[in-house]
Amino acid sequence: MAKRDKKLDEFFRKADKDPEELTDYFEKAGKHVDPNKPTRLDKIALFFKNTLEKIKVFSQRDPDRKESKLRNRFRAASQRIAKLATDRFSFEAGVDVLDEVSVLYRRNRVIKNIIFLTNLVFILFTWIGNEGTNLIVVFGFAILMLAINTTLKRIIREEPRTLLKQQMAMYIASVYIIIASFAVYIKLRVEARPDDMVDFSITQAGYVLIYFALVVIALYQDARLLRILFKWVLVLMTIIHVTIMHPLYMQASSIETLYNYLIHESPNVTIDIVLRTIVLIVFTIALYSSVAIGEMMNNKRKEELVKRRDLESDFKAVVGDVFDVIGVFNANSAKEDSTSAHRVGEVASRLGNVLGLSPNVCTEIYEYSKIHIDKLQDLSIMEYEEKEVLNERDYQVIREKTILGSVIIKRLQLNQKSEDIVRAHFEKNADKAFTERMKRIQRSQEGQIILLAEMYDILRSGRNYKTELTHKRAVELLETEYKDYFEPYILDRFIKYGNEFEDYYQRFKIRTMNA
Repeated sequence: MAKRDKKLDEFFRKADKDPEELTDYFEKAGKHVDPNKPTRLDKIALFFKNTLEKIKVFSQRDPDRKESKLRNRFRAASQRIAKLATDRFSFEAGVDVLDEVSVLYRRNRVIKNIIFLTNLVFILFTWIGNEGTNLIVVFGFAILMLAINTTLKRIIREEPRTLLKQQMAMYIASVYIIIASFAVYIKLRVEARPDDMVDFSITQAGYVLIYFALVVIALYQDARLLRILFKWVLVLMTIIHVTIMHPLYMQASSIETLYNYLIHESPNVTIDIVLRTIVLIVFTIALYSSVAIGEMMNNKRKEELVKRRDLESDFKAVVGDVFDVIGVFNANSAKEDSTSAHRVGEVASRLGNVLGLSPNVCTEIYEYSKIHIDKLQDLSIMEYEEKEVLNERDYQVIREKTILGSVIIKRLQLNQKSEDIVRAHFEKNADKAFTERMKRIQRSQEGQIILLAEMYDILRSGRNYKTELTHKRAVELLETEYKDYFEPYILDRFIKYGNEFEDYYQRFKIRTMNA
């Protein structure tokens, strides 16, 4: 047991120096290594950062440089075009995201505009796709596209707008753009000459339109819609691969013949079909994942907005109730409080002056002394109570009013504190616990200055529990009964300049009475 205790004692004993093995380890670990030395990747990242900053500085317009009228007109025109594009192709312009009908209505309008531009591309492909353009086919495409766009416009905008109508427009638009892209590709493929590279290139561009159609459908941010359409797209693409792109039906006289053709005679055909199918599946999975994530984020955003709306409602209700309480608390004696508050403000600001406070602080003390009278009407939020949704400006205004309300509450608390202290001492209820509780309320220097001026005004005025007191008697009570509520230097200054405060009080009292 003694041996074990000795080992523990040695283990916890502080060594004068580190063991040699530990010293060697740190020397080897830190050898030739500077932790602050930038690595090669750090240098590359710094190079790109400096380059981007230079480009940014170079691209910024000099505010002092005078530009020509032509440049200004060009900039104004580009801004108008950008605004027009934003209005036509922005999904959230003026939309309440919590209103499903409004959101889907906006998406339908934007996608209808995209489909209109896509129709122009479709017509262009059918017109210049191959030699020997069939005008009847082009005209038929144009008539069909016009009919679809007219139908979509009518369904989308028809009043009353309902979720069912908007969903119907969504499915019609999605099915149409898929079928149209397949039709354009089939038309280009059928009319293409096998040995013409230009025709082959145009046909491949038409093949890409199918993927573009899937991207347009994904703009709806509806995972269910994309999941349903993907099954049909996969089936249609497979049919096109084995009938239009590679007419395997010509080799399907028997299963053995088809097998020999795909495996032995033309393995490249098999590889091409398989690779195209895999690319389609991978592309759709990536698209679906993006849509699913976007849908999830939108749902989360809606949940947060619902919470925010509830919070807005509670916030407006609470703030309104608090402001109403302040108004009721101060309404009964508003006229009396007005004259008293101005007297208190004058005495308090003068006391701050004799205490050596700056003119700005004295002005703030004066304004704070009468803020519950002068600023009470600024607390109304009636104009915002009718609003269902508050914007950032509304929040800022209500926030400023709330801050003002909290200041007024503090001022009213100080007003009530002075009244409670004076009354408690006159009614002989001011015990030690009461004194300590009152001393904890607004103990700052400015608060004590206003409290002293407030209590002096109460002592000089009549109450139902006391009569008006002379200046001499009020000062005596402040010096004997109420000295524990103030810092000594504040009370001493007030007493030292007592005659001046009496003159100040009397002049202002006469002035307010005459007013």
